[in-house]
Amino acid sequence: MIDIAKISVKAGNGGNGCISFRREKFVPKGGPDGGDGGNGGNVYLWGDSSLNTLLHLKYHSTWRAKRGNHGGGKKKRGANGDDTKIPVPIGTVVWRLSNDEKEFAADLTSSEPVLVARGGAGGFGNKRFVSSVHKEPVLAQSGEEGEDVILLLELKLLADVGLIGQPNAGKSTLLSASSAARPKIAPYAFTTIDPALGVVITRDRSFVMMEIPGLVEGAHRGVGLGHEFLRHAERSRLFLHILDGVSEDPLRDWLRVNNELTSFNESLGNKPQIVVVNKVDITEVRERLPEIKSSLEAQGALVFAISAATGEGIDALLGKTLEMVNALPVEEPKVERREATLAPRGEQSFKISQQNGTYVIRAPKVERLLPMANLKDWRAQGQIWRELQRLGVVRALEEEGVQPGDRVLLGKVELEWF
Repeated sequence: MIDIAKISVKAGNGGNGCISFRREKFVPKGGPDGGDGGNGGNVYLWGDSSLNTLLHLKYHSTWRAKRGNHGGGKKKRGANGDDTKIPVPIGTVVWRLSNDEKEFAADLTSSEPVLVARGGAGGFGNKRFVSSVHKEPVLAQSGEEGEDVILLLELKLLADVGLIGQPNAGKSTLLSASSAARPKIAPYAFTTIDPALGVVITRDRSFVMMEIPGLVEGAHRGVGLGHEFLRHAERSRLFLHILDGVSEDPLRDWLRVNNELTSFNESLGNKPQIVVVNKVDITEVRERLPEIKSSLEAQGALVFAISAATGEGIDALLGKTLEMVNALPVEEPKVERREATLAPRGEQSFKISQQNGTYVIRAPKVERLLPMANLKDWRAQGQIWRELQRLGVVRALEEEGVQPGDRVLLGKVELEWF
């Protein structure tokens, strides 16, 4: 089962604003009428209950949303780009990767879509730059870049009951005997290498049971693929801890597995458990059963004895399991979200720094005017200057000590101060 995937996500860029002037017969001195560009499409993840693996993302790891259309004349606004929605299994945890560091993004425990990359805003058309002293604007904004991120997806399956225990204790056999699930069963350790889900029906009620592949000593450190298995255990509300009755020391096995749970995540060690001694159909185990139960109950364990192979004791176990599941509080799914990191449209802030004697200006609002401006046109130069004055960039540069002849870098355009 594929339960980890890395995908590249790119939201749509905003459409460019339009530079246009009204041209209509019998209408002299037509003013600017360039429309705004449309917004780029967003990228969402949403929980799909029909999925239980991330396999579909292994060969489709790049996702792109549509860009917004450009604005047009006659104040025509460009259409917004279509959103992209990526289906993932419910129980998927999303991380944003940046410089080899993980940042939590979302926990999809419901089917509600979660925004993971926001589309860029559409650029303003030249109609937006009209003022009482500026009646012929020849500037328009380019569309804002859409967010571009790398996401790491980790699937943690959701289940009411988790079957835990050491390898070859009989977890697969119990799941097969209790539900319609058909996991691979064989008499050797680590037959099961992927978590398996099954729906158990008993007393006219149902619950979801998940087999978590065998845990060995050191699993919390990754021994025996322990991290891969323990991740899924976090989503279970109740554990059935299966012990191999043939083991030399079932109490020791029980304590070891519980120690691995607590070492990986302390909350796992606090989850309620039913301890299940398996293989009582074997004479040796049946003879030792009173001793085994006594040692476990002395540690406060609730103990049931079964034979997963013959079905002995399973009905009573499932009845008690259902009773405990129904008594446990149902936690409301909490979908944690994060705000998109793109600067909001109409950002008025700017930053000034110096690099090798050059004044570097970071002013997103003005920088988005440059790609569409004809910088050989004195009108465009004057209008960019006025935008810098309006933002307060000119005054800030003068306070920094800029002198005529100094070099100033605005976006990718190098200017000479005068």
